[in-house]
This record gives sequence, C-alpha cells and structure tokens, in this order.
Amino acid sequence: MAVSKCVKCGASLPPGAAFCPSCGTPKAEEQPTTPVYHGSTGAGLNGLFDMIFSKTAIIIGIVIGILLAWISLLIMVFASGSANVAIILNSIGFIGIGLLLVGGGIFNNNIDKHVRLAMVLIGGYIILMSLSITSIMMGSYTSLFSRYGSLLG
Repeated sequence: MAVSKCVKCGASLPPGAAFCPSCGTPKAEEQPTTPVYHGSTGAGLNGLFDMIFSKTAIIIGIVIGILLAWISLLIMVFASGSANVAIILNSIGFIGIGLLLVGGGIFNNNIDKHVRLAMVLIGGYIILMSLSITSIMMGSYTSLFSRYGSLLG
C-alpha cells in the first residue's frame, strides 16, 4: 500500500487519517492521473493566444517595435529620398506595439485586471495616433512631392 503524503507540508499520513498530524491540513482527495487544464491553457486557438500574448512575447515585441521606430528615424535623417520606407517602418513598429498591448490586455489572464485595462487603453491610443500621424505624414509627403517633384527630376 502506498504511503500518502500531506499536500501542504509533505509529511507522511498514517492510514485512515483525515488530517495531517504535522500541520493539520485535511487529507486531499485522490488526484487524477491525467492533467486537467483550466482556463485558456491547452491546445487550439486559446493556446496560440497564450503563446503570442505571454509576458515575454509582449516585451520582445515592444523592443522590436521600438527598434523599428528608431531604424525609421535613422533612415529619415540619413537616407534622403527614403521617407516612404521610414514612414512605413515607423508605422509597423508602433502599430505592432499597440496590437501587442491590446491583445495582451484582452487575452492574457495572468496579468492584473487593472494592468490589462491600461494595456488595452494605451495600445488603442498608440494605434490611433500611429494611423493618424502616418496618414498626415504620407499626405504631406505626397503633396510636397507633387509640388516640388517636377523641379527635382
């Protein structure tokens, strides 16, 4: 016969004991031998969301988004005639950050609910500002090119 152990302190339980003699914890019921998944951990679409919007993936994504924004700034400053590329990289970087924040706030249940709410609000704000700034920059770049493009080439 297998010796049962306390789930809290690990002490050996005598046969027929209802409580642990060391710590007083009630004896646990027999545990199932197959793992039981609770919440959104497991296979399928929820497992994919858990992987994409984990804390580590969100941090790595934010770092990559910031790097894209910095690279776009360097392109804008040092590479003349590459404004479209810089604007697109900047947009991809910031919209990616916003999407990761919104998705992490919605799908990651391991984060405090107030932090999740802040992630959704800040991510939404970043997305809206990136889209509006991108449209303004693309519009002004296009109008400048149409005005002065004929003079340059």
